[in-house]
Amino acid sequence: METGQRLRPIALGTLGVLTVLLAWQLIRVTNFVPENFLPGPVPVLGRVPDLFGAEEFRGGVVDTIQAWAIALGLATLVGVVIGALSIAIPGLAAPTSVVVDAFRAIPSTALIPIAILLWGLGTEMKVAVAVYAIVWPILINTIYGLSSVEPMRIDAARSMRFSWLRTQLSVSLPSALPSIFTGIRIASGSALVVVISTELVGALSGVGTVLVSYQRAGRSDYVIAGTVIVGVLGVIIYSAITWLEHRTVKWKSVA
Repeated sequence: METGQRLRPIALGTLGVLTVLLAWQLIRVTNFVPENFLPGPVPVLGRVPDLFGAEEFRGGVVDTIQAWAIALGLATLVGVVIGALSIAIPGLAAPTSVVVDAFRAIPSTALIPIAILLWGLGTEMKVAVAVYAIVWPILINTIYGLSSVEPMRIDAARSMRFSWLRTQLSVSLPSALPSIFTGIRIASGSALVVVISTELVGALSGVGTVLVSYQRAGRSDYVIAGTVIVGVLGVIIYSAITWLEHRTVKWKSVA
């Protein structure tokens, strides 16, 4: 039974992929969309090895992943620290909630021109926009997780005369880890989307800039193949974070 439960998501995912490929091929057979705009799945998938063999594309992927990792790390640090302080300091929760509601309503992509003016077209610009976009779910989930810590645990720490810092590190944060990881999982996918979006709009390097160059050259097959690779990369990232959550928060069953 346990083996069947583990294989079921894989089987459903495989079925979903096959359905998409079949629909894609039907569009190609019926010529519903011109071939120069949407090549068939066979020629597109045939371009995947070519992209992996291109040094420019590999370098772009590395640059994108680097910006993604830095942004996710900074957003996690900022979100967890501010979330912990807003719960620990009396009277800070309400102002923090107002700030979160106000700023998370601003689309991160609307800030790309400002970020370009401040940091240019390099990695700093991509990281800054991505951090702004993804810090909110981490912060909100941290606040929620810390607010849900059982008061008995806090009382026990006080009875043992734990300092505030020790209480946060050994009691509150471990109890809030499931909620924090949920925010990180949500943020990880959004971070990749935002980083690539900044590269498509304007950046010096990254997989997005490579795809733009193929698009300008009229190579839709390479553009779609690169998009497929990025999609698979996103799935791998999400799966890796989910695996880390399973290993770290062993008492919680991840959906």
